[in-house]
Amino acid sequence: MKIWSIFTLCIFALTADAQIKPASIIIDASNLRIKINKNIYGQFSEHLGNCIYGGIWVGENLKIPNTNGIRNDVVAALKEIKVPVLRWPGGCFADEYHWQNGIGPREKRPSMINTNWGGVTEDNSFGTHEFLELCRQIGCEPYFSGNVGSGTVQELSQWVEYVNSDNSSPMTEIRKKNGRDHSWGVKYWGIGNESWGCGGNMRAEFYADQARRYGTYMRNYGTNKVFKIACGPNGSDYNWTETMMKESGGFINGLSLHYYSFANQKTSADFDEAGWFNIIQSTLKMEELITKHTAIMDKYDHNKRVALMVDEWGTWYAVEPGTNPGFLFQQNTMRDAVAAACNLNIFNNHCDRVRMANIAQMVNVLQAMILTNEDKMILTPTYYVFDMFKVHQNALAVKTTIESPDYILGNQKLPAISSSASIDDQGKLHITMCNIDPKSSQPILCSLNKFNATSVAGRILTAKEMNAHNSFSDPNVVSPKTFSDAKLSAHHINLTLPPMSIVALELEGSVELPPAIELKEPKSGVTCKYYEGQWSFIPIFDSLKAKRTETAEQFIIPHNNSGDNFAVQYSGYIKILKDGSYTFFANSDDGAIVTVDGELVVDNDGQHAPQEESGTIVLKAGFHPITVGFFQAGGGKVLDVSMEGPGMQKQIIKKEMLFHE
Repeated sequence: MKIWSIFTLCIFALTADAQIKPASIIIDASNLRIKINKNIYGQFSEHLGNCIYGGIWVGENLKIPNTNGIRNDVVAALKEIKVPVLRWPGGCFADEYHWQNGIGPREKRPSMINTNWGGVTEDNSFGTHEFLELCRQIGCEPYFSGNVGSGTVQELSQWVEYVNSDNSSPMTEIRKKNGRDHSWGVKYWGIGNESWGCGGNMRAEFYADQARRYGTYMRNYGTNKVFKIACGPNGSDYNWTETMMKESGGFINGLSLHYYSFANQKTSADFDEAGWFNIIQSTLKMEELITKHTAIMDKYDHNKRVALMVDEWGTWYAVEPGTNPGFLFQQNTMRDAVAAACNLNIFNNHCDRVRMANIAQMVNVLQAMILTNEDKMILTPTYYVFDMFKVHQNALAVKTTIESPDYILGNQKLPAISSSASIDDQGKLHITMCNIDPKSSQPILCSLNKFNATSVAGRILTAKEMNAHNSFSDPNVVSPKTFSDAKLSAHHINLTLPPMSIVALELEGSVELPPAIELKEPKSGVTCKYYEGQWSFIPIFDSLKAKRTETAEQFIIPHNNSGDNFAVQYSGYIKILKDGSYTFFANSDDGAIVTVDGELVVDNDGQHAPQEESGTIVLKAGFHPITVGFFQAGGGKVLDVSMEGPGMQKQIIKKEMLFHE
C-alpha cells in the first residue's frame, strides 16, 4: 500500500509538471531582412448592407457629424489603427459596378440594383470621388477592384485613365468638370474579383488570358505606376494558382487569395466550446494555404516578385436575427479577436510573400472593425486586435520559433500558442502572442537571441466569456488593458497568458549587430570589373576573366561598353553613418543584384524591362562590404542603385558614401 501511494504521487507529480511546462518562444533577431508590409493590415469596404451607406457615407445634410458626407467618428477610429490601404467597391459587387455611373452630380447619377446583396437599389451617391475622399481623410492608399465579369476592357482602361492621367484627354476633361484637376495616382488595381465564382464563373485557363488582356490596357501614366492584382484562388484551389503563375505570372504584380472561416449557420455569439474550436481550427488552416500557394508561386517566381494578397479573409456566420440576410451583419466576439490575432501572426510570419491582406469588412459587415446604428458607433474586439498589432506595420520581421502545448477538445488538438515579432525603426522589439485555449492559462518562456532588452511593457485583450462582445448598450466589455505580468531577466521573458487572451509586448533595448569593417586608408570610389559575353542571369564573376578593371565613382553603367551582351561587377565599401535599418533598391534593365556584408539584399536578376526590386538589412555605423552585379542582354540599359534609412530619404547612393582599399 505504501509503495503504491508513493508510485501514485510520483505519477501525479510528473503529470502536473507536464501540465505546467511552459511554452517556448524563441525570438531570433540575428537576420533582420524582410519588412512586414503595412498593407497586411488593410481593410475591405463593399457596397454590401450598411458598410457604405450608413456606416461610412451619410451625406452632407444629415445630423450625424460628417466631413464631405463621410462620418467623422468612423474616420477617427480608422485613423487610430493606421489603416494603410482600403479595397473598394467589392467583392462580388465590383463585377456589376460600372464606374461612370458613380461620377458627376449625384442627383443625375443613374441607380442600380445590387443583385448580389439584398436586391436593394443603389443611388450611386458614393462613387470614385467619394471613395478617394474617404481614403484622403483616413490617410490610406486606395485599392480599386475592377469590373472584369460584366465590364469591358475599355471601361477598366478608362477608369485607370480618369484616375491616374494628367494628360489632356476626354477622360481627364470629364474629371476636371467633376471638380478634380489633377490625378490621384492610385497604385493598386484588381483585375476582377472572384472570377472563379461571382465574378464570371471562369475557368483558370480562361481567366489567365483575361488577366493578361485587361492588364495590358491598364496603362501607366507619367509617374503613376499601376500595381496589377489578378484574381487568385478560392481557398485550396492550388490548380488555379499553378495556372495563373504559369500563364500570367509575368504580367501581374500580385495574386489574390480569398479564405473565410465559416460557422455552420449559427450566429456569431451563439456557440459552445465546440463552436469555438471549429472556428479557430478553420482559421489556423490559413498557415497551410499560404505555405502551399507560396510553394507553387516559388516554382515560377523564385525572386518573389509577385505578391500574395489575401484581400478577403475573416469569420463568417449567420446574420443577426431580424436583419436582412443579404446584409451579412454579425456581432463580433472574443472568438473573432483570437481568430484575427492568429491570422495576423500568420501573415507577419509569411511576409516575404504576403504583402497585403484586407479583412472583410470594415464597417457593419462580417468581421467588422466598427458597428454603427444611426448616430451611435462601437468598436469591436477585432478592432482592438488591429490596434494592438499596428506596431508591426513596416517593421522588420523577426524569426519566431514556437514549441507550444496543445489545446485539446475531445480527440482533436491544436497548438495553443500563436506568435509573431518585429523590430521597428526606433529599435523597439514588439512581440504579439495569443492563447487560443478558452479554459487554460499558458505559461510562456520567451528567449531573446541577439536582442538586449532593458524594459518590457504590454497590453492584453481578454474576456471572461467566449462570446463576450461589445454592444451599443455596453460598448466596453472587451477592450485592451495594461499587461504588467511579463518578467524580464537577461535574455528571457517569463509570462503567463490567461485563457483566450491576446498580449502585445513592447521591449526597449538594442539589436546585437555584426561589427563594421575598419579601413585604414579608404579611397574614394569602387572597383569596377567589365566583362563581355551572353547571359540570361548574373554570371558567376569569379569564373570569368575581366576585359578591364577600373575605378568608378558610383554604381552606373560604364560609358565604354559594347552596347549589348556585357556585364559589370562593382565591389567596395559603403560608409554607414548611423546604426539602423537600411533598404537598398536596384532599378535595372536587365538583371542586377546587391550584396551587403556578403548577404544578398536585392535580387533583381534575369532578363527584363526596367523594374525595381528592394531589400532591407540592419547595419552598424562604419564601413560595410558592398557589391553590385549587372548584366545587359539587349534592349534598354538601366541601372540605378538607391537606399534609404535613418534620417535618409530614398536617394541614389552618393559617391561620398563609396570607398575601396
